[in-house]
Amino acid sequence: MKHNVSITLEQTLFREIENTRGREKRSNFIEYLITRGLKTYKTEITQQTTRAPTTAIFATLPYSNKRKED
Repeated sequence: MKHNVSITLEQTLFREIENTRGREKRSNFIEYLITRGLKTYKTEITQQTTRAPTTAIFATLPYSNKRKED
């Protein structure tokens, strides 16, 4: 069963998705990106537990909501 989810995206991220997806349906493409991202996230978390973690994984993501330093 699928669920309807609403998200907001920065304009640059939205444009990047639109330019990359081609003729693929937007919802299918975003679902694919999330699935792929979750697999990567789980792999990185597993690797971090085998060594001493130094930073949160979200601090390394390019589109995080982390406040920019001045």
